[in-house]
Amino acid sequence: MKRILLLLIILLAANTISFAQKRFIARGATPGELYLSSTWYIIYDPYVGPPYLDSVRKAVFHITENGKKITIPYNVEIIRNTIPMGSYMEPFYILSDATLGVVYMQCHYTKSNYEHTSLWVSFDYGKNWIHREENKGDKSYFPAIIEGMVYRGGLPSAGQPFKSIDYGENFNFIETNFIVGEAGFIEEEFFYVTGSNLYQYQFLHTYNAYNTYSQIPIDSQFVYGSVSGIPPDVYRGGLPEEVYVSSWFPGYQYKVSFSADTGHTFRHVYESEQIHLYNVGSIRFMSDREPGVFYIVTTSGVIDYEPLGEHLMLCVEHYRDYGETLVATYCHDLHKNYGKTCEAVNDLAAEKINDNSFLLSWSEPESSLPVTAYSIYRNNELQSVTTNTTYTDENLLTGNYDYFVITHYEMDCVSDSSNHVKIEIEVGIKEKGEGRKDIVLYPNPTIGELTIESGELRIESVEIFDVYGRKILVPTLTVSRSYDLTVLQPGIYFVRLVFEGGSSVKKLVKQ
Repeated sequence: MKRILLLLIILLAANTISFAQKRFIARGATPGELYLSSTWYIIYDPYVGPPYLDSVRKAVFHITENGKKITIPYNVEIIRNTIPMGSYMEPFYILSDATLGVVYMQCHYTKSNYEHTSLWVSFDYGKNWIHREENKGDKSYFPAIIEGMVYRGGLPSAGQPFKSIDYGENFNFIETNFIVGEAGFIEEEFFYVTGSNLYQYQFLHTYNAYNTYSQIPIDSQFVYGSVSGIPPDVYRGGLPEEVYVSSWFPGYQYKVSFSADTGHTFRHVYESEQIHLYNVGSIRFMSDREPGVFYIVTTSGVIDYEPLGEHLMLCVEHYRDYGETLVATYCHDLHKNYGKTCEAVNDLAAEKINDNSFLLSWSEPESSLPVTAYSIYRNNELQSVTTNTTYTDENLLTGNYDYFVITHYEMDCVSDSSNHVKIEIEVGIKEKGEGRKDIVLYPNPTIGELTIESGELRIESVEIFDVYGRKILVPTLTVSRSYDLTVLQPGIYFVRLVFEGGSSVKKLVKQ
């Protein structure tokens, strides 16, 4: 049995180190969205006990609604994993992208007695990961605010800088001195803080990837230096020229300062009390994409007893108005079963009842919270909400249908979508009411107006569906007692007429 002499609190504290985008927290592509890479929980060796570890699980946490909601799209066991390092994605430094649902991971590990760095990318909010490249040595990646653009570089000692415009699939050399820091709002714009405890810190800003750059001294009240090996960091604001800097100060006080003029002047927007890192595993800052909004994220370890171990407690402080308003603090007890709290349905299936009706069925997912309801979606439109694990969809028109289910739990916990089930209602199925001689549509084909003759039947409603079964129009009855279809594009449609005692579906051609 492999054992590691390590404490969870050390794992959590180590996650505070931040060297120019080597971060464990990243903003998402939409306001109110964050990603966190961290140790999730540990289990101590049952025979020896602490501090020997039997299990360590690391995870990617997707934080939404300004910290109110957290899901765990990805997690992995790193002690019992027998797959060689570098061949699977172990959560490490996490990077953001301007593309919805895209996030990167920069991983570091030892291979053949040498340090290696690899880049991974996820296109589905961190659930599944694609390996992009592996490099020998310590490399750094810097995502831009432009969709799909990511740089590989660092200080001059890191070697030649490269740029990718296809989500890290291909990198090309760029003519510049080095690439480092936080990307700005335009291509090749970067911010960086450099210096040491012996020399005054400087704020660097470039519009051309450091071929030329401005260098502005920062007063020591805003940036002290490196405390316990944790250096200052710089973050893009919500608007051009806005930047934040974070820094530790003697006495273990954490401060964040803001500049609206690209580092020329700063003011404090957050100052913590004295922090004991043994009680608080880490404290992190991250700005939001919305101007004036930022977050203070703290983590700590919570003791478990059966089995003996620790798990992560995460709190998100949501600030707006550039630190003037603390909107709310959301704390999440991320126990070992938290990943099952909001699990999605995974076994959605469909059974044919007749030519145009199907029975959907699924099993209640495992969860530590009770299910309150299921929402059934057809072609991305909500069809029904039920507490049952079955749903019958009847009287379907000819076309293709895509179904999925969303699970709702207590405590406002909502799952991701279930597996999708695709159904096709074939052309030629007899449509209900098609044989009625007393219902006539004309002209058919039509160029814009449609008249419906129904004899003694009184039509209660008329709906137009496309060939995929999507309702696209409820036509307006004109003064001439015809229906206006001028907004429809040329093609084949189905008209559903509801009358007392039944309904009828007729095919319609729009020219």
